[in-house]
Amino acid sequence: MANPTEDLRLTVTGMTCSHCEARVEKALLARPGVSHAKADHQHNACSVTFDPDAISAAELAQAVRDAGYVASV
Repeated sequence: MANPTEDLRLTVTGMTCSHCEARVEKALLARPGVSHAKADHQHNACSVTFDPDAISAAELAQAVRDAGYVASV
């Protein structure tokens, strides 16, 4: 049976360019359970697909904060 996945949209501020987007995406994809991350600096957002049994929304936001940006669920 496949692991369940959830989609989440994080509000991320502090991104100013595509390099920032890549940094946020890399930080999220490095976490266990994250299968997709797509950041958008123009909309201050990041869409994440993840396994809620492996990582929580709060942990995803913390991963973005650890990368140097402000994030909220």
